[in-house]
Amino acid sequence: MDNLYNRHKIADEVYFTSITDTKFKINRVSVLFITQLSKNAAVNAVIPRMLTKCSAKLDTMTKLNKRLAELYSASLTFNVFPDGDNQIIEMSINVLNNRYALNSEDILRDSAQILLDCIFDPYLENGQFPAQSLELEKQNLMDDNDAEINNKTQYAYLKAYEEAFRGEPAAVRSGGRNEEVAAVTVESAMEAYRRIISEMRAEIICVGESDFTGLDTIFAEAFGKISRRPEKYEKSAVSLAKNEPVRLTETLSIEQCKLVMFMKTPLRKRYALMVMQSLYGGTESSKLFQNVREKMSLCYYCYSRYGYAKGFLTTECGVDGNNLEKAEAECLNQLEEIRKGHFTDDEVNKIKLFIINILKSSTDTVSGVTSKCMSGIMYPENAVTIDEMIGNINAVTNEDIIEAANSLVPDTVFILRSDKEAAE
Repeated sequence: MDNLYNRHKIADEVYFTSITDTKFKINRVSVLFITQLSKNAAVNAVIPRMLTKCSAKLDTMTKLNKRLAELYSASLTFNVFPDGDNQIIEMSINVLNNRYALNSEDILRDSAQILLDCIFDPYLENGQFPAQSLELEKQNLMDDNDAEINNKTQYAYLKAYEEAFRGEPAAVRSGGRNEEVAAVTVESAMEAYRRIISEMRAEIICVGESDFTGLDTIFAEAFGKISRRPEKYEKSAVSLAKNEPVRLTETLSIEQCKLVMFMKTPLRKRYALMVMQSLYGGTESSKLFQNVREKMSLCYYCYSRYGYAKGFLTTECGVDGNNLEKAEAECLNQLEEIRKGHFTDDEVNKIKLFIINILKSSTDTVSGVTSKCMSGIMYPENAVTIDEMIGNINAVTNEDIIEAANSLVPDTVFILRSDKEAAE
């Protein structure tokens, strides 16, 4: 994939990575700050919303958007997301490569400077973020949190996730809770901003057609002006299964009940677990889909997901209340079938082809390459090329799949019941 890959340290716990790939016609410059999930998650999540709206130089959204339009419709974005026990705060700019500029402008450097200005020279009033703008962004974050909760499939998953990792940093929502967001003040926001740029580990990842010559220098200069006292980066800890599985039930006004089961594994054989999870519930040819949904008609949807950072696998279903017990039992039975080796080579080969196609397409975008690069940075054992990943997938044996299935230990069951069922 990479024509040129370069990574080096440019400041205290600040690293610059450039990946040149000529299949892209655009460049993406991302600044990612990493910190452990904590009580500061909510205020941390507000900050990139503020920073990407304007800067001291371009002090209104109108001015910023006009300048981005002049740079051949460059786009400035943000994202805040969890990665195991950590919260990642990302701010990025996407811009056309310089060779497509009509007048030989250095649009990459100009765009990178806008990103730097937004991060290191934000628009402030009396040394604080403007109160009115802060309230607007707090409301936007709360609306996003509400949207996540209003999606009952996602809500059930989040409730099960929080219980599965209770007492661990991972249980903290990366967007915070709305009451925490509402409590953010101009003072606490400014304190969080200073903490982000001075204390958090930072990764600058540049992906695209350019060789990004000189960008490391301007980022080094920007971080060099900050009095850095970076916190120690803590890699996510694999979560141990509870001594006894926890069962939780909640009732809401919904049409369809939700069942979410969490299992945990101490096994760190990533590729064996990926293949096993896909065989179990990752595709339309999986055990869950073909048997629980199609043959037995016990659920509306049924799938699983695998989380490497914390070492978990889920089973998630949308079910009629009358079928809850049957669906749960059959989902566990399908896992038992894999443990017993009741699957064919043809099934495994189809699953491997499915995974390989996903891997190949994962680097079709600059954001996809950025994500893969970040994964390798966070988990060095996963810092391999796509071809190496494909080789690792193909090397997974039936015995590896059985071992992966047998490593799973029940941890949490969350059921979201319909109040209509209770009324009946």
